[in-house]
Amino acid sequence: MKLMPHVYQVAGVSLSHAYDAAAYLIEGTEGLYLLDCGTPDGFEAIIGNIQKLQFAPEDIRAVYGTHGHYDHVGAAVLFKQKYGCSLCLHEEDVRQVEEADPVKTTAEILYGRAFPPCQVDRRLADGDTVEFGNGIAMEVLHTPGHTPGSVCFALDCAGYAFLVAGDTVWGGFSRQIGSDEARWRESLEKLTRRHFDGYTFGHIGANVVADADARLAEAKRQFATYYNPWFKPMKETFRYN
Repeated sequence: MKLMPHVYQVAGVSLSHAYDAAAYLIEGTEGLYLLDCGTPDGFEAIIGNIQKLQFAPEDIRAVYGTHGHYDHVGAAVLFKQKYGCSLCLHEEDVRQVEEADPVKTTAEILYGRAFPPCQVDRRLADGDTVEFGNGIAMEVLHTPGHTPGSVCFALDCAGYAFLVAGDTVWGGFSRQIGSDEARWRESLEKLTRRHFDGYTFGHIGANVVADADARLAEAKRQFATYYNPWFKPMKETFRYN
């Protein structure tokens, strides 16, 4: 699904598999890039979506992960094995991905899956910049809270400020996965000090959310108002809600 020139959503709700977080394809001047890449469960569907957009998956140069969870980067090893692309992730989430931690990656506790271990090729740091070409540049924003190594991607799309927020906005909280309320509040403060024309987040259909500054400020106001102890893991089916 095309969101704007050279930016496409290729995974997520109704696009690939129920376990997949939203993933985005960037068409650069010298190749393709993914921001998150979904799960092994949705891998073939994601490849099909890329091909339907008339792109060749063989041109994928790198996967930039918002954090080290199964639904966001579980398929990274498949992309690396099949297309030779690199995986880029913040240092604080590297170990759980490389060692396939069944809890910290959420693979077992939420999805009943084994996380396929994956070598990280590049450590992302706050303030890193990437020039994709075609008028698109990206800045990495370290936004810990959901996980220690969570990041957001601030894209400049030919003058349109577009935030890919991953699970920094509306993500789940659990101390088992390293969530930290104090750091998360600081991350939300960091985001709301900036201007964005539009944004998207980890579990959303194919669209760009407008009025981004006001919506992010509202999300910050709602943060940690009430924790939900009844969160249902995706791997479970319950007879009664």
